Amino acid sequence: MAKTQVLSYPVRLPDTIQAEALRLLQASKDAINALLITLWPQLDGFSGERSGPAWKQVDALLAQRPGHGSRQERCEMEQAGRILRAQASRKQTFTAIMPLLTTGLIKPATEKRPAYKDRAGIAEQIRQLRGEMEEPANFIAMQTLLEQACNLFLQTGKFPAAYEELQPVPILETAQLTYAGDDGMTSGQAYQIRRESFGSLYDRISHEERVVSYRWFLRLRYPTVGGKWLWHPEEVEVTLPDCVQERLRQGADPQAPTLREITDDAGHPIAVLDVMLEMPAIYVSPLEQEQRVVGFDWGVRTLVTISVLEKSLSEKTPYQQASRPFFLDTGGFDGRQARLRREIDRLRARSVYYQKLLTKAAKAPDEQKTPFPADFLLWQEKKRSLDRQIGQCWKKYERRNREVAHLASNVLILVALLHGSKLICGENLTTLRTIGHGRDTKGKWRNWRNNTQVRGELWRVLSYKCYLFGLRARQVHPRDTSHTCPHCGKPAKTYLSPSKPDRQKEIDWGAWLCCSNPDCRWNGSRDYAASLNIARLGMAMLETYQITKRYQAYRMTSHEVKPVSYMGTGSTLLLLSSGLPVRPREGKHVSYAGWSLTASLRTSQPIAVLAIVSTAVCRKRYLRQTHLIA
Repeated sequence: MAKTQVLSYPVRLPDTIQAEALRLLQASKDAINALLITLWPQLDGFSGERSGPAWKQVDALLAQRPGHGSRQERCEMEQAGRILRAQASRKQTFTAIMPLLTTGLIKPATEKRPAYKDRAGIAEQIRQLRGEMEEPANFIAMQTLLEQACNLFLQTGKFPAAYEELQPVPILETAQLTYAGDDGMTSGQAYQIRRESFGSLYDRISHEERVVSYRWFLRLRYPTVGGKWLWHPEEVEVTLPDCVQERLRQGADPQAPTLREITDDAGHPIAVLDVMLEMPAIYVSPLEQEQRVVGFDWGVRTLVTISVLEKSLSEKTPYQQASRPFFLDTGGFDGRQARLRREIDRLRARSVYYQKLLTKAAKAPDEQKTPFPADFLLWQEKKRSLDRQIGQCWKKYERRNREVAHLASNVLILVALLHGSKLICGENLTTLRTIGHGRDTKGKWRNWRNNTQVRGELWRVLSYKCYLFGLRARQVHPRDTSHTCPHCGKPAKTYLSPSKPDRQKEIDWGAWLCCSNPDCRWNGSRDYAASLNIARLGMAMLETYQITKRYQAYRMTSHEVKPVSYMGTGSTLLLLSSGLPVRPREGKHVSYAGWSLTASLRTSQPIAVLAIVSTAVCRKRYLRQTHLIA
């Protein structure tokens, strides 16, 4: 079977069909929610074999259909079945963690603080339980359920005895409908898509005519205002973006799309069609042939720091560097995100203020209510306006994080391909959670930044891109990677900077690492040292697999993790050499200042949407680069 990867591209439906599509989504959402409520008591029936379509499981347990037509009902049952399958998996995980539900997970209340969850104890209990399981469940799923059960205990004073006590019926809040239950694009009975191609270009390399453009025409079956189901009277052309056109030219196989509802910046609903394309992926070479590992660290001062290690012939230092470190600095990105976060806090405070006014006015007796009803309307309008602004800020924040994740993954894949490595290793920071709000503004932002979803988004984007490029992305244990000397493997301390006054006091979040071993005294950037240590963990995992044919996760204290030489021979940066430093051109552009040739690293989104200034620091060489990303 060919190795493939399914990619999704949301496409906004034309205005001529928006009203009908929104009515269709609303009717389908009501039907799906009714199915979920009906089948929720039979949740255990979805925990068995899942090889076939989900709608068949729903159809076998259902006594009454929604009445929307055969194929439309199949699509609605498919959506409900997928949700119930996911909930059945969560219920199995909850059954596994039920022995851990004890009051030992709750810190008792004190005079200054109410009772709260012991997050460190929760994580340790899960690690012990997973070590005893033959097929351990996902750590994050277990942690989420355990914390959810603790939250219920803090509210009610008792732990849930069954999963249904913990999780209410998962009602759809946002309408979504998959067309996987229909008969295909051309012969579907709930939707139909007619595809056309036009224009061709003679490819001189392959000596073939290559189609350059595609057009899709969509018809939907929808309910009228009176509830009667009809086909749309005419086909509507769906404009495919350039990235979808390119994927289709590469041989992507279109799959059943998904229709869903989103909201614009003003809060109005919009119907979009998720175009699903199955892309061929490159087979990855066997690990027995690998000699190099790319390690990257989620940095304190930079977004990611990248180092490449390879096997060495020296017995004293079995690993050696194959490249100088690469620092991906997003410049003022963190500052812009911090200012946006403060703006969200300010808007939220104002929204809470108006909500208090509305609540107080609603609870007041009739004789004490204000004689000016216009005040109520003004408060309601101001709160709605503030909520819309908060939603716009969050969308902008998430959009920035997503595009930065694309940029970082592009750089990682570029470095791996340049150095001929098929294994990229990074820290498994999905369980990282910084407790507290920080002592000052900087600490508050740092803790909040650690708890955001940028790391998860980066791993998600990197995983599917590595799959397409024939690379491997593996996570390693993060403990002590930033406080261990990569040269001798001994514990090391971190300081504010390498200057002598700053090295008098050790700090946990210091940007400069100094080895405590008197025979070593290695010192350097903390992010650089962490990237080397992560690559060392990857090399240990690689060597173990080549011997035992099994994956083995190691910690920094494991004796299998060998030291690395400070700078191996031939560790050159496989990029163009810079010329004389010149002043960068003004405006938005993609270039290395002083380079005779330029390189572009960006996402598939349109140019000139968002400019992020990045600084690539290679040892003591500073090369300024401006990336244009969406």
